[in-house]
Amino acid sequence: MIRYKCTVAYDGSAYCGWQSQRRGDSVQEKIEEALQNITNRKINILAAGRTDAGVNAWGQVFHFDTDLRMSERKWQGAINGFLPKDIHIRKVEEVSSLFHARYCVRAKRYDYTVNLGEYDVFSRNHAYQCPYPVDVERMKAAAAYLVGTHDFTSFNSNTLRETPDQVRTIYSIDFAQNGSLLTISFYGRGFLRYMVRMMTAQILEAGRGRIEPEDIRTILEKKSKTVSRRNAKPEGLTLYRVDYFEVIAENESVIVREYLPEDGLEGSQLHQFEQLVKEKKMPRYYALADRHSQKVYGCAEINDGIVVHACSHEKDQDLDDILRQLSEYGNGCGVQVKYPENK
Repeated sequence: MIRYKCTVAYDGSAYCGWQSQRRGDSVQEKIEEALQNITNRKINILAAGRTDAGVNAWGQVFHFDTDLRMSERKWQGAINGFLPKDIHIRKVEEVSSLFHARYCVRAKRYDYTVNLGEYDVFSRNHAYQCPYPVDVERMKAAAAYLVGTHDFTSFNSNTLRETPDQVRTIYSIDFAQNGSLLTISFYGRGFLRYMVRMMTAQILEAGRGRIEPEDIRTILEKKSKTVSRRNAKPEGLTLYRVDYFEVIAENESVIVREYLPEDGLEGSQLHQFEQLVKEKKMPRYYALADRHSQKVYGCAEINDGIVVHACSHEKDQDLDDILRQLSEYGNGCGVQVKYPENK
């Protein structure tokens, strides 16, 4: 089977969201119908995440598997030929079977666009038509409290039963204004349901003077599902970009992947590791991590050969398959395992 990664843009105003649902058309259904028309068989696609009814995307990512081989360009044209005009495949790439549109996400960027000027019929499906004046500087001050690693229980609609851990990391929240259009860009490791829209709603409340910017910190600290119930309108939200980390080996318990910010490396070292992987330079360094907890317990160094630096014997029983995969990744070169001298 061949795995293809697709980047898709869509206007969400006519759809019930990304995910297939009984009550109406979804973006996922339209794309799967297009693939079925091409391959004459049902193909399920897996996306980076779900967008809700009315939410747009410029850089949503999904993957699918098929035994039908075509050039990336031909796949792009074929799929677009069966899609409505408000859904467009921007790019198709053949990828490794280790790539997963959902589980290999490094970070996502969501943009929320607000029209601060006169009601604009032409942007009504892509920007919230704000009917009241706001102070952008107060909005920036409020947003600053959301950057970093926090428990976002107060800012999402996932129940604690379905998602007990609601700690997430937001790397940045940036503001850009072009004429009357203000765009707030949220960049983070992962987001819970309605999280961006609920954060935006409170940022707007601060902008119009109904709460103080520092009240955002109080809302965070309360960790309550009742303290913040407002959702900003869906049409202002766009999934702008999804970034991925590379995986070179994995099994049910172990993954060998690029290093991530939460792995605890100093910024300069993380940047160096990222650049080496991006530019395919040697030596390259990958984290040896637990597949589920993402705890890092070793490092794989790729150079003339492959050396796995393991922090302990904790995962010895799970390494055999990983070492075989690494050998294949290195075109059959030997894989050496090293433990600390005191082990």
